Amino acid sequence: MKLSRRQVLRRAPLVPGAVAVSPLLMPFVERARAEADGKAPPKRFVFVVKSSGLTPAELVPSPLSDQRVVKGDAGNVGPNYKQALSLKPTDQLIDLPLGDQKLHASMTALEPFKDRLAILQGLSGKMCKGGHSSWFGAMGCYRAGGEHDSGNIIGPTIDGILAKHMPGIFPHVGLATRGRLMGGTSIEDGVVYPGLSAFARNRQIPYQATPLTAYKELFSVAATNDDDLMENRLNGTLLDFMVGDIKRLESRLGGVEKEKLDVYLDGFESLRDRRRKLKDVEAQVRKHAPVVNDKYTSTVETDRIEAHFDLAAATLIAGLSNVVTIRPDGLGTFYSGLGVDKGVHGLGHGEGEDPIGHRRNIRKHHIDQIARLATKLKATPEGTGNMLDNTLIVYFSDAGEKHHASCTQWPFILVGGLGGRIKATGRYVQYPAYQKPGHRTIANLYNTFAHAVGIDQNTFGQIDLSLDEASQHGPLGELLA
Repeated sequence: MKLSRRQVLRRAPLVPGAVAVSPLLMPFVERARAEADGKAPPKRFVFVVKSSGLTPAELVPSPLSDQRVVKGDAGNVGPNYKQALSLKPTDQLIDLPLGDQKLHASMTALEPFKDRLAILQGLSGKMCKGGHSSWFGAMGCYRAGGEHDSGNIIGPTIDGILAKHMPGIFPHVGLATRGRLMGGTSIEDGVVYPGLSAFARNRQIPYQATPLTAYKELFSVAATNDDDLMENRLNGTLLDFMVGDIKRLESRLGGVEKEKLDVYLDGFESLRDRRRKLKDVEAQVRKHAPVVNDKYTSTVETDRIEAHFDLAAATLIAGLSNVVTIRPDGLGTFYSGLGVDKGVHGLGHGEGEDPIGHRRNIRKHHIDQIARLATKLKATPEGTGNMLDNTLIVYFSDAGEKHHASCTQWPFILVGGLGGRIKATGRYVQYPAYQKPGHRTIANLYNTFAHAVGIDQNTFGQIDLSLDEASQHGPLGELLA
């Protein structure tokens, strides 16, 4: 009797003489078995966090602009901002289908994904610190940091919470072009700490700034040349040696010294176990590893950003992680690849010939990369649909609505759907203005993300004392399916 793929997956553990499956591979077997049984595929998140604000008025589709956009000072300094556009506040919830409406010029790359797109306006985040950045507060909903310092980590951020709830071989993958928010224009390499993500109080999540290094860390088992293969073997041997050496030393110690050594042992064992997991899924990783080209060693900002998005796509498709956060720029970034003559900070202050136009081009570049990522996920079959059906891409800024943010508005762009749990189905949603009845906050949005993946969470971070506390509890009912 010839068995179908579904029958094989169901019966595999019971077949006499079947090849034993490594315990480390079992999560992937379970995913395949769940798919064969018609169960929901895993859910995934990609957070894309830009600097210097996300302009609400320039997210409004063209047909709505006459109703929702007014001319005026956007609140930035500099004479070139006097004719900037601002979003017209509303007293009532606006929930309109995008349908045939033409997206803003900077968002044209998302036209093919309008049926999986939600534009959210009017949420506030004044429990956070405004100004140049809200640091950890942008995803943690609490006050953190100052102009140059990320400050104390009061609690976990939403990507850290989701990473713990939906762990992969790599619980969280952070990719950034730089760690510093302010100062300096040079490209940063190696591990950086942009002050955005945390697993818990005082547990910051590191990011990788170098695309080539990130590739080697994520796809080391895809190595084919002799030097990389030798490096992998040496690294594996070294980790085994270090774990064994620490355990031998621990047996001779006690008390405080042993507790301190346990921290190092946990770290080395985690690295070793991760390498073993990667070896167990080597064929899958090798199949989906991105092709390394000159973007991975380039010092041009746009090249490195594109490489990070390529890595994010490959990471998700290969099943290495379910949560990725991308930090494409900082205030010191110069977008020479887009012909921009001022840094992001200077543009935010209205410097240069056309600061609004340059900011628009930067936003367009980010959204173009999001569309590329969405295209790759949509082209990857999964369950009865594709990977984009089960992934949510979230684009926003760490500084709310503008360069010197007040945090009374905090726009978001959502692409995807999380297996139908999030209704990002071609919608323009604008919530009532700050302190108006029906107003909601970014904490409500993050509660929505948590509920969508089965986390019963109705409060998040700190509350805004200027708002009714009850309105800050629970998810956004308009978005949660």
